[in-house]
Amino acid sequence: LIGPGITVSSNPKLRAGVLACVVPMGFDIYEEQPLATHDYEGTEEQIAADIFLANCTGEHLQAGTAFCNAIMSVTREFPQLSALENFELVGRAFEFFDQRRNGLLSLDEFVSGVMQLLHPSCSEARVLTERLAQGAAPSFSHDFSHVKKVGIIGAGVAGLQAANFLSQAGFECVVFEKTDSVGGVWRSNYVDVELQVPRELYEFPGFPWPSDRAWAKYPSGPEVAAYITRYVKAFDLGRLIRLRTFVTKVEPIGEAKRGWKLSSHGCHSESVEEFDFIIIATGMHSWPPHMPLARDHEKFKGRILHSCTFKDRTIASGKRVVIVGGGKSAIDNAVAAAKGAASTTLLAREWHWPIPRLLGNILPFRWGILSRCANFMLPPHHSESDCSWWVHSTCAPVKWVWWRVVELMIKKQFRMHPGMVPSSRIEIDTFTGGQVLDYEFRDLCGRGKIRAAQGAIDKFTETGLVLVDGSEMEADVVIYATGFKKNYGWLDNLLQERLNIEKDGLYLHRNIIPPHLADIAFIGSEVSTFNNILTHGLQCLWLQKLLTGSLHLPTTLEMLKGVEMEQAWKRSWMPSSSSRAALWQLHMTKYHDMLCRDMGVSPYRKAGNLLAECFSPYGARDYSGLFALGKVQRTESKVKSA
Repeated sequence: LIGPGITVSSNPKLRAGVLACVVPMGFDIYEEQPLATHDYEGTEEQIAADIFLANCTGEHLQAGTAFCNAIMSVTREFPQLSALENFELVGRAFEFFDQRRNGLLSLDEFVSGVMQLLHPSCSEARVLTERLAQGAAPSFSHDFSHVKKVGIIGAGVAGLQAANFLSQAGFECVVFEKTDSVGGVWRSNYVDVELQVPRELYEFPGFPWPSDRAWAKYPSGPEVAAYITRYVKAFDLGRLIRLRTFVTKVEPIGEAKRGWKLSSHGCHSESVEEFDFIIIATGMHSWPPHMPLARDHEKFKGRILHSCTFKDRTIASGKRVVIVGGGKSAIDNAVAAAKGAASTTLLAREWHWPIPRLLGNILPFRWGILSRCANFMLPPHHSESDCSWWVHSTCAPVKWVWWRVVELMIKKQFRMHPGMVPSSRIEIDTFTGGQVLDYEFRDLCGRGKIRAAQGAIDKFTETGLVLVDGSEMEADVVIYATGFKKNYGWLDNLLQERLNIEKDGLYLHRNIIPPHLADIAFIGSEVSTFNNILTHGLQCLWLQKLLTGSLHLPTTLEMLKGVEMEQAWKRSWMPSSSSRAALWQLHMTKYHDMLCRDMGVSPYRKAGNLLAECFSPYGARDYSGLFALGKVQRTESKVKSA
């Protein structure tokens, strides 16, 4: 309430802002129209003074909430100071403003401080403004008509498709790849790595595996790398790729201009280039390797390595090998090591449900998990209609029985003893495990060549390991098959805060667009399905349509609402993991449907065949009609209000 003795500024916008405080709260924060970008008028000094008067108590502005609110107003009025949204920098700003060192700011101190940040004339102000410039980026915009030059980080299957589709649309693309060849994880990986799915489930949309040579049904790593190389040659993408070029930094161009400066380090030189748009296509398994080394590991006289460096089976020959992990790479490493090691032990905290290549030794697994019928058996997506939710709820007992039968079948097929049966239900576990296996691991375990043990390492000794339960294991080689960490170090810490990275991953609009960071997209690096190469292709097509103006984003508030709903939905049932934000796995069809609807095309790709639509698995060839080659015309961008 505004009572006697309180003076409201004569500035009409400030007056309106104060009077707005008496409006009762009762609105949808996602549908409320955003406030105007600028709430004040006048010269820079007048604006700073009005901000002070709107937040002061008496003649002074106090540290804490009052100063934070004042600084937030400053960042809205002067976008070049937007990095002050960081609370650590707010503290530095208060210390800089408080020239009398009494913990209170006068009008003169506040106005002088703001003017120094805008026009630094002393060394302390220059140091602070330089730091602010590193974290200042233009506000998010829904208009991409300025985009002409695109920088792409990563030359894996995601980055290559991004370069292909965007260059078709007339964009100038540059792909940065830190290694000496294309292909990402397929370029070089652990020994005996191969696709866990048949090759028809891992092909570029619109580019089937060439028929001029024989390919294995489950191609090896070198075969996949050769197929990727054929894709590069078919579309002449080599001219767009800079090999052996490591991206060190991505920072805003500055001066309120849109776009990014990308710093890179090549074989013999360093360079800085400006791009209108940046695509991060470094993959789900990038760098660095995740190795949770136990204490006293430096005392171990054997060899410790990560699975990605286990490229020669002779490393394990005649040795006592322990593989740490329970995922697909851990099982592959155990199988490879067991073929020459004196002993092989697979040590895992928990086990995951394997998926057989043939369900019941008859039906290819894709018919059981990659169809719309299989998708219906999962927990429903939050966007389902009320009617759909009612159907899911009514059929819940049927769905429960379905998955228990599947579990019984898998136990029998893999001859799983009670100690290796996962504690979580299969329809939930596949969102953190999801490994398609043949029977080689099962048979080696049956013959005693591989011993499976459940537990965790407490510490290393000179000759082996001590587990948390006190038991000991002798070892000469310890291989950590524990995945990779996410690294956003190419982006300044102040800008990383705008990504709002959570403990369970990076939540984005459609797993592509960060709502608070302009002119940047993540393709293939923040999404995981059972057919990643197809998912990446659809993401690239979606982004192509966005940048050419034929697809329009929702408002920023609507994107944030969608992100929060996705976050709440996943956290309500999906197992906790550092990559939960990216996981779609068996919900792949639902994710692809959303991308198709955004693009204005039908998500139903089975040519009107109802039975096929319900029960037939989806693959790249179902979407091939969307990837027709040819020049894509750019349409006039229609901007929706943020």
